[in-house]
Amino acid sequence: MNLMGLAVPLMTSSLLYPLLAALTSLDGVVPMVPSEAVVLAAGDFAHAGTPSLALVVVATALGVFLGDHLAYGLSRSVLGARLINRSRHVSRAVASAHRQLDRRPALLIVMSRFLPGGRVAMNLASGTARLPLSRFSPASAIAALAWAAYTAGLGFAGGAVFLENPLVGLAAGLGLSFVLGGVIELIRRRTAARRAVSEISCATRPRSCRPAS
Repeated sequence: MNLMGLAVPLMTSSLLYPLLAALTSLDGVVPMVPSEAVVLAAGDFAHAGTPSLALVVVATALGVFLGDHLAYGLSRSVLGARLINRSRHVSRAVASAHRQLDRRPALLIVMSRFLPGGRVAMNLASGTARLPLSRFSPASAIAALAWAAYTAGLGFAGGAVFLENPLVGLAAGLGLSFVLGGVIELIRRRTAARRAVSEISCATRPRSCRPAS
């Protein structure tokens, strides 16, 4: 039986909330944990009144917040370099995030939550860059609550639209989540490309970048 098969019977149990917190915490360092699907399913079932949508959001946000700090702490420990360098993809993503952290880190931390793999990369980069907790923790809290409300809300909306077939609602929620992630990634890449062109223009034509007096 897969994880979703184990999770569905828990949807009407009080054990659901610690399960959500645990899965979303683990997802902060082990991205293959299917926490998003379970949160969507919980939101889907919440349309029937059980579980409580508010408690699903709170438990999920708490788990995400704890998972963020787990990844942040690991990246600052002696295990950080080993954890990052075990995967070429992760090391490239962390290096890219590291270069962008000096520009609006709070916004980047929040936006990365909605990108596939962005959460882990940004949390690891924040740790290795020694971003102070006074800046990391508030951004992580906002991102955690925003993602929890969005994901559980998608499941809830799917349950409302596909009342007779909740599995279809769950599939629709997953699809919309992937679409949003793709849109945000496209915007991020276009913004990065525009910034690169601007920097090249400034390097080749410095006069064009002088502020107006």
